[in-house]
Amino acid sequence: MSRVPDASTQEKRSFFQKQDPWGQGVAIWVLVAILFVAPLAGSSLRHVRLDNNVENWLPENDPSAQEYLWCRAHFPEDEKVILTWEGSAADDMRLPVLAGMLSGQVDEDGARRGGLPYVDSVMHAGDLLSKLVEFGVEEDEARRRISGTFIGTGHLKVRLTEAGRDQKEKTIKLIQERIHSQFGLELSIHEAVSPWMPEELDEDAFQELYSRYQPALETETELAPSEFGQHDFQVSWTGIGSNQKLKQAVIDSINHVASFATSDEPNGRQLVDSCYEKTGTPIAVVVTLSEAGGAEKSKAIAAIREAAIASFIPDDGLIVGGRVVAAAELNNGVIRAAWNPNATSILGKSVIGFSGLVGILFAIFSLKCLRLGGLVIFVSYYSAFLGVSLIPLSGGSMNMVLVVLPTLLMVLALSGAIHIANYWKHAVWESPKTAVADATKMARQPCLMAAFTTSLGLISLINSDLAPVREFGIYAALGCMISVAMVLYGLPALLQMVPLRRIAPEEVKSKRWSFYSDLICRHWLSIGASTIVLAIACSVGLRHFDVETKVIRYFPDSSPVVQDYQTIEDNLAGISPVEILVRFDKQSQSDLRFLERVELVREVEEEIRNHPEVSGAISMSSFLPQRTSPGENATMREKIFYNRRSNETEKRIKEEHAAESSAFIVMNRLPEVNGDELWRINAQAAVLSDADYTTLTQQLSDRVGKITRYHAGVDHTVTGTVPLFLRTQLAVLDSLVWSSVAAFVLIASVMIWVLKDPLAGIGSMIPNVLPVISIFGLVSWFGQKIDIGTMVTASVAMGIAVDGTLHLLTWFRNGLRKGMTRQASVKQALMHCGPAMWQTSAAVGIGLLVLFPADLLLISRFGWLMALLIGAAFIGDMVLLPCMLVGPLGRLIERRIRLNGEIEVVDESEELNGSTVVPSPHISLHTTQGRKSKRARELRNPEN
Repeated sequence: MSRVPDASTQEKRSFFQKQDPWGQGVAIWVLVAILFVAPLAGSSLRHVRLDNNVENWLPENDPSAQEYLWCRAHFPEDEKVILTWEGSAADDMRLPVLAGMLSGQVDEDGARRGGLPYVDSVMHAGDLLSKLVEFGVEEDEARRRISGTFIGTGHLKVRLTEAGRDQKEKTIKLIQERIHSQFGLELSIHEAVSPWMPEELDEDAFQELYSRYQPALETETELAPSEFGQHDFQVSWTGIGSNQKLKQAVIDSINHVASFATSDEPNGRQLVDSCYEKTGTPIAVVVTLSEAGGAEKSKAIAAIREAAIASFIPDDGLIVGGRVVAAAELNNGVIRAAWNPNATSILGKSVIGFSGLVGILFAIFSLKCLRLGGLVIFVSYYSAFLGVSLIPLSGGSMNMVLVVLPTLLMVLALSGAIHIANYWKHAVWESPKTAVADATKMARQPCLMAAFTTSLGLISLINSDLAPVREFGIYAALGCMISVAMVLYGLPALLQMVPLRRIAPEEVKSKRWSFYSDLICRHWLSIGASTIVLAIACSVGLRHFDVETKVIRYFPDSSPVVQDYQTIEDNLAGISPVEILVRFDKQSQSDLRFLERVELVREVEEEIRNHPEVSGAISMSSFLPQRTSPGENATMREKIFYNRRSNETEKRIKEEHAAESSAFIVMNRLPEVNGDELWRINAQAAVLSDADYTTLTQQLSDRVGKITRYHAGVDHTVTGTVPLFLRTQLAVLDSLVWSSVAAFVLIASVMIWVLKDPLAGIGSMIPNVLPVISIFGLVSWFGQKIDIGTMVTASVAMGIAVDGTLHLLTWFRNGLRKGMTRQASVKQALMHCGPAMWQTSAAVGIGLLVLFPADLLLISRFGWLMALLIGAAFIGDMVLLPCMLVGPLGRLIERRIRLNGEIEVVDESEELNGSTVVPSPHISLHTTQGRKSKRARELRNPEN
């Protein structure tokens, strides 16, 4: 029966040498704790939810967010889905069928029957035109007013001459070649617009649906058939709606297409009669989601698609867009990155999983031991598992930034675990019984300091104005501390409990690292200077630095959602709403009659509509016929008649049609300005264009102010998602700068404390900062914008880079304390830390690089950018830092150690000052009975 050591013996032992009162090692209780926590964390992860609402990124006290929320308080905005399709028009027979299948029918009791539970209401161009005509607006004028919002111009129409029709295919090819040579555009050819009619086989089925839903139309107003003019085909190109000058130039060029010149016709025979654009197709069907639809966006969109297909709208021509679609696709992209059951390739099944698998295989290969590599990987993934479980446990939700958290936590744990594994590989040769305790003891300080500095880099992100970035900083910092706990306690416990083979001697010797360290020591000045010059050259690219916050830009151009967005913006309307609120105080309401206020808002609306970046605008004035105010010379009868009409119109809008008009005109609900009248103008801007939102917002505000400034008591506010995107864009830039500065200050403070020298502490940050600056400069050279997901990589990379710096500095200072030269100390540090740092950087970098094919660019960019940063950090730690330690930085540290009297007296035979001598292992090997073991001497001197 084993004897339990007394308390005094227990205190002298390290943590993993201690035993409980029953004689069991502490390691088993660590494993019990790991097993106990696992199901709790798994239960927490079952409640994880996704939330990618961009409108909630900014804090409520932000001025732009306050304006947006103030607008939403007065004009609530429901979640909407935009539908359109090729050839859709206001008189399309499928519209009443689609509207009925989506929203159902209202019976005699006013209750809605049928429809989708995900849909609250449906509005389309046919409804709007009917309302405008009912209110007294001419149909052509009504079409113009809703153009660019609910109805588009579509493709360019081309009408050929008789000669052109005789050789139609040749004429089309000639047009395509001409436009390509002049403008570099690839023209797409489409059939001419024609009214849709059901095919003969489907006619009875369609007529049954049509007769069922046609009475559901709210008005009996009959619209004239869409008139597009006689034309032979249509042409378009990607981006046709974003450049009106280019469009007009293409129209002019096509109008002059002629055949080859002949003696009879020296200018060639005219082939094109006319190329023109015509408002009327396509149209928008705006579907407002119900509460159930907002909660289950993906299911709602799928149900809406099915209803459209059942309404005889072809699936391949159906276009679905809107903020809801982008948010749903963003969530789906995150899920597909984790697991995509529809993918055909192994990589496509789970990009994140395959990334982890590559890291696992490389870690096992580099450690040259299947069991040891398995333990390292288990600790890494278990740390990520626990860290992510904190999100639902604390009531948080997963978003587009936090989706990369598991990968980050795995990286942090893998780094420390590989260092522990390498420490153990050396220590096990001297004393197998105490190898785990000795390795853990030696790794504790650099691992703790590395985790602490990395956490400081992550905590610096809480300075950001963006909620997802702040949450990422908090959860990542907590996860980092979990990772270091698993590395210092979980992995050593597993090493004690799992039997592992003894590592072969050649696996802990490294002639290559000895050769490399000699090369650095001999040529430190030229190598260091070249590295700094290259880093500075890359950093110059920061002058092209730019940020991106548009959610649609997180998808590749080839993705269906971007293609649908592009089609909508090219042919129908811009997708990003800009909202202009015009406010009339009590005095201005008294000075201006209601119809005068209508015309003032109409003037503002027209001014906004004429901006080249705005596709269209709509307001309450769009629904009312134009009424000119009688001048001072008007008769009393005319004035009385105008006043009566103004009062009647105001009553009809504010009382009879209050529910319908509340989307465009309300009374201010704030107590301090109670009684103010708010008019909303909704304009549409392109989200896919490269327009500068700063300029756009300012120009729109100037245009409105140019009109309202002549009326006392009238002011305006420009809000909506465009100004919100602009503010978010600036917040991303501010967050990147200030979080990087904060991370640098915090980490530098720690380095100063560790090295006990301000100059040395600041100098040691150069190899950690230069890689970050150079990589961001390099990607900026290539025009890559930084988004909200990739901006966090700066602070993360800086923290990870310090990990290697601390390990290297620990062994360098250890060599100096033993009286070694700077060159010998650098060699010792490189041979101790080089293999572990190389293994970590390669395993993590290659694993992250596998994220590149991810459908969601947010994940793809994070993967390859982090891989570049880790590679650059490895160069900083393994190339630049050793050169600086041989040179000026090393002199500063050496001087401080001498001043503090920290140099020890050691056996000269142990000093590393020759190229043929291999340094001692990661930890100081113990002697047994005053004699060094034969195996230890083998490891110390490869010549024996």
